[in-house]
Amino acid sequence: MERSKKVLFISHCLLNQNTRPIGAEKSPGMIKDIIQLISESDAGVIQMPCPQVEFNGGLSRKLKDKSAYDTKTYRTACKNLAKQILEQIEKYLEKGYNVLGIIGVELSSSCAVYQITNGSKIVPGKGIFIEEIENEMKKKKFQVPIIGVNLNNIYSSLEKIQALLKYI
Repeated sequence: MERSKKVLFISHCLLNQNTRPIGAEKSPGMIKDIIQLISESDAGVIQMPCPQVEFNGGLSRKLKDKSAYDTKTYRTACKNLAKQILEQIEKYLEKGYNVLGIIGVELSSSCAVYQITNGSKIVPGKGIFIEEIENEMKKKKFQVPIIGVNLNNIYSSLEKIQALLKYI
């Protein structure tokens, strides 16, 4: 059997909803529809660390807006994690793997790609961790696609992932 040589980097909480802020989980464990779709494509999955669990509130935290996390200390922690992720991506690319992309989670203060929450409103914006990943990619002068899934609209998210999986 041969390796598919296809990998995706995904937000931690897609494989482990237990890391979501209390009351924000959408499933008791993993987001099965997303994981099943990725599994059917024969892509490998690299689970990115959850910076909120690692550095800001752990497993007992409450849902907070991006502004509550946007401190120098937290941003530095996200930057350091982003550097680690980019080093992993580079290792895969150097060995001829297709890094299909990064999957973030919309409305997350850390992992949102296009939309964050601001109070009770949904506004355009990126999470801090995704911003730092993009900044590091710019420095290294390469890009892999980054998409965000909306756990409140899983079916449109599945379509985005399907398009990403067919891209390469």
